[in-house]
Amino acid sequence: MFLDITNDTQCSGEGYEVQTVSPMASAANNTTFYPLVKQPLHMVLLLSLVYGSVLLLALLGNVCVLVVVASDKRLHSATYMFIANLAVADLLVAIFCTPITLLSNIFSGWRFGAFMCKAVPYLQGVSVCASVNTLAAIAVDRYLAICHLLRIRMTMRMARVILAGIWLVATTVTVPWAVFYNQGAFVQPHQIIPVCYQTWKSKEEERNFFLGAIFLFCYVLPLSFIVCCYFMIGYRVWNRDVPGITSERGVIQKSKVRVLKMLAVVVLLFGLSWLPLYIINLKLYFFRPADDSDEMHIIHSSVIPVAQWLGTSNSCMNPLVYCLFSKRIRDRIRLILTCAGSEARRSFSRYSSTRHMTVDYSNGRVKLAFRVNVTQAGTSLLPTRPLPRVSCEDSGDNVALATLDSTLT
Repeated sequence: MFLDITNDTQCSGEGYEVQTVSPMASAANNTTFYPLVKQPLHMVLLLSLVYGSVLLLALLGNVCVLVVVASDKRLHSATYMFIANLAVADLLVAIFCTPITLLSNIFSGWRFGAFMCKAVPYLQGVSVCASVNTLAAIAVDRYLAICHLLRIRMTMRMARVILAGIWLVATTVTVPWAVFYNQGAFVQPHQIIPVCYQTWKSKEEERNFFLGAIFLFCYVLPLSFIVCCYFMIGYRVWNRDVPGITSERGVIQKSKVRVLKMLAVVVLLFGLSWLPLYIINLKLYFFRPADDSDEMHIIHSSVIPVAQWLGTSNSCMNPLVYCLFSKRIRDRIRLILTCAGSEARRSFSRYSSTRHMTVDYSNGRVKLAFRVNVTQAGTSLLPTRPLPRVSCEDSGDNVALATLDSTLT
């Protein structure tokens, strides 16, 4: 993932030759044989456990997030559309990349055919690029909602256009991987090992593509943009008081802080999860050790599997973060996991919510007031309580920061 993950053989060692031919074509000559398992038993068990856990949690958690967003009309907003898009990107990683990465770290050679050799790196690049740009879109959405409430509002239509652009960019930027990843073979006397590797005209072209299109465009620049957005949001939130009764200000302030913490943690986990793999790639491109050195052996046998696991583990982290910070999502997911489908839908239908918001422009000032009431028509499964009425006054675009989505709390 982000590297020639199956190219763990010392291909530039003496006696080796890379050929872009099907390894099966040479099988008839009875010369294709190589060790089946390249890891010791304890590493096989450990890798199977940690990768299997990531796969299970990613599938379960992200499907639950999609079901929650689809079934709760209060979550049909631009922010939650972006969150659902993150879940889709994470499912791509979980389904197409995690199992093959595990098997590639356990078994020698590439065993999944020419099509998967192109598809796996491409889909992983697409999903990671889509994820980081979706995080950037969420940052813009929160920035507009908090810092420019009365000027620009992120609508569902705008969100759909942005998501279409995100996937267009993601599927375009990583096309070279679909082109230049090919199945081939490492050939040595009496030994042919099938591999999946990049076939650029030169190492310099391969390095420049990774550095410019992948590392900068799909990691450094989006994360830098996100940090700037959240810095400006944090400055506004912590340096702007909400007018009104002290207790009401406290409720709003806690809501603001909780939402921002949740989104900041999602971004932080994404950056940290993929950072080790980017560092390894940079080292191999610019400070590559000798292929037959002990350092290279350690990198391939231990460091790369751990770094790849950290990257794939990000696909299961976001649902856990949502549950940690959002009681509403936590309760909904608990309901999904504990109730049968029809019973869960009946329980959802018991709830209704009404929101009242008034905006009064007078004397050059803005007065904003809103109330959210949640009622249910049957036995209570989830604790509900009406939010207090909040009245806020301010001038111009510095309207009180009471608009952080109550659905996130």
